[in-house]
Amino acid sequence: MKRKINILLIGFLMMSLMGFSSPLAPRNQMNVVRYYIQLPKPTPNSMRQLLGWLRKNQFDIAGTNLKKGIAEVVTNQTGVQFLQSQGLRGLFRPITKFSEQSSIDPNYLNPVKVEAALRALAKAFPQLTHLQQVGVSIQGRPIWALLISSTPSLPQMYTKPSIIIDGMHHAREVMTSEIVLNVGHTILQAIQAHNEAAINALSTWNVWIVPMLNVDGNNMVWTENQMWRKNARDDKGQIYGVDINRNYPFNWAACNGSSTNREAQDYHGTGAASEPETTAMIKLGNFVMPTVSLSYHSYGELVLYPYGCEGQLSGNNSLQERVGQELAAVLPSDSGSGSYTPGTPWKLLYSVDGDSMSFMHSEFGALAFTIEVNEDFIPAYSLQQPTLEKQRKGWQYLLTRSEMNLLAIHVSDSHGAPISKAKIDINEVKQITGEKPFQVNPAGYFFKVLEPGNYSLKATLPDGRTAQAIVQFEGKGRQIVEITIP
Repeated sequence: MKRKINILLIGFLMMSLMGFSSPLAPRNQMNVVRYYIQLPKPTPNSMRQLLGWLRKNQFDIAGTNLKKGIAEVVTNQTGVQFLQSQGLRGLFRPITKFSEQSSIDPNYLNPVKVEAALRALAKAFPQLTHLQQVGVSIQGRPIWALLISSTPSLPQMYTKPSIIIDGMHHAREVMTSEIVLNVGHTILQAIQAHNEAAINALSTWNVWIVPMLNVDGNNMVWTENQMWRKNARDDKGQIYGVDINRNYPFNWAACNGSSTNREAQDYHGTGAASEPETTAMIKLGNFVMPTVSLSYHSYGELVLYPYGCEGQLSGNNSLQERVGQELAAVLPSDSGSGSYTPGTPWKLLYSVDGDSMSFMHSEFGALAFTIEVNEDFIPAYSLQQPTLEKQRKGWQYLLTRSEMNLLAIHVSDSHGAPISKAKIDINEVKQITGEKPFQVNPAGYFFKVLEPGNYSLKATLPDGRTAQAIVQFEGKGRQIVEITIP
């Protein structure tokens, strides 16, 4: 069997060298199928090679099951025939046409429902929320973010660390919006019930939720093509779309982790941050300066951490890896056997460039994760409640874990007034992959999740003045360090 797998993988490499160009999934749903490729006795290496070959040949990889050795592609009958001719056996099922009956349960959220739900939360809890429009899509739909905090106004917001939790970078990943919106409902309903843990969390953290980033793409999922992944970027009315999660500035188009072909499902756009959805998240990030970032995708039951490009690791990798392993362990698989798998995208799947997780980490120093939920990107709605309950344990654990390992650095002048222009250097945290220097927020704070240890800190002003501090960080709860620059 091992020899058979090796022959198959050699065949993959030969086809790549021959420059095979597979049929891309058409924009409409005519003759489109979901094909589940099964590797016999899969290994991590054989799965990565299969996924890499599928990407190079521009197959739309819908999701993976690493434990079972299954990769799903969305293609057409010609694509299936080619895959089968190369020995890639599996199961396939046709996609229901909208002219007949959509297989998406109407209970799932759409752009109108998301906006209505966010407005309802803001109206019901005006003292604990702030609803903010962070962007407008290509087709003119608003993109919304909701702040949930005991201090939802400026400048008090900046005295606390923030987490940004987002969903639906990819239009067909319908469960992700359900999860992110449920974060808001869960916290606010717990506050209403006088839950002590929720009250403490909001008194010490700001929680920003963006349930549906790709509003145009999701509208297409409901009205035209339930397999649509990208946004609605068009050329004279002909929609081809850009993969929002390949469009961020950090490592944009840097490592063959996206496509230059605009018909491909991972097309990265004409330039970094060319898309309004991407710029909306960047705008929110610049405003919030997040300490933690959590982005929900589907599917594969994975916990991913920076970075996406082959061989790249963050200077914070040991912490990201440890927390990622802990986070994965609290998320049981839908099958009931085992839990989620942690790792970087390039270790588990394939190289990814221009992704939001890597941007949030490199730009703001955020502890950043992407969670690939479920074993399907359009699961039966009966799985919604179990998924919400499972993921609730995940994001609550991440918040608790981040608080335990949080160092709060506050920079002020000799009169005690906050300094908002200082850059922060943490000597033991190496910025080795083009990360931006750490920066205090408008209230003079910089929050960083760190491992226990001794740290040498330096604050630097634009005029060159500096001040230093040494801290023994125990990692047993939040510690505050005051740095005064005369």
